[in-house]
Amino acid sequence: MRIAPEGTSITELDQWDIFYDAKDRDSVLSAVVTSVVRPKTLNGLYWELKFEDADGVRGVVPSSETGLPSERTMNFFVNQKVNVKIKSIDRKNGIVACTRREVVEEAVNQLLGTLTEGEEIPALVRYVSRRGVGLDIGGGVIVEVPYRNAAYSRSLPLDVIYRPGQLIRVTVQAIDKEKKDIRVSIKDPWENEEFSRGTILTGRVLKIRGREMFVEVRQGLIGLAGYPLNKRIEEGEQLPFQVLSFDKMERKLHLVVLDPERIRGRRVRRERRIREAKL
Repeated sequence: MRIAPEGTSITELDQWDIFYDAKDRDSVLSAVVTSVVRPKTLNGLYWELKFEDADGVRGVVPSSETGLPSERTMNFFVNQKVNVKIKSIDRKNGIVACTRREVVEEAVNQLLGTLTEGEEIPALVRYVSRRGVGLDIGGGVIVEVPYRNAAYSRSLPLDVIYRPGQLIRVTVQAIDKEKKDIRVSIKDPWENEEFSRGTILTGRVLKIRGREMFVEVRQGLIGLAGYPLNKRIEEGEQLPFQVLSFDKMERKLHLVVLDPERIRGRRVRRERRIREAKL
């Protein structure tokens, strides 16, 4: 019986069995993309992967095996989890060659057989770029929604409206089974909302840029508020806000941090004017 070094276990010593087993069974493993590398002697980029509980093993995924629509999107997956299959094992150098493409192709085939046009489904935001938003609609299948269709509010940057890891609702627009293509549209969060001036809402401060704050009051519905002079606010805080103006057509929502003393002062002045008018 083999004796493990102090502080380790036989399971840790036999971590390679996980990869041999996954290769033999054609099963899926999860890993984190740690870097995008451009080799000196080879063409094309590749991902380097880190597997949980396998510190001595490095995964490699060539750009052709990422299953992404374009090589330019590879950078967006650094520090994100991906699902891969093992294609070959180089135990001597501690490397396993992987494919994500095969995992995605299987997911595409499954989606093509289950989705219907007009259906509303959840999607995970995987990346945000100047061109648009990359959405995972299931199993790692990435659909890129271009900027013109993703930016419902022209006054807000895409990286404020969408954040990697965020779940949103999309509608299946078109399915082409021959080309294995699925197109979706992002559900407009402004569509069924109405706010009158003076409405009090709870909002989360997403970003602070200069004297402006981007505040999310509903999922995907983001307004602008001025940074108050007499209050310290951090990104991520949830605060009460008051609506100054709402324009559904222009997709604009202007807010102000709720100040109970200011509201009370206005009420007192209004009541005083009413009393004076009766005299």
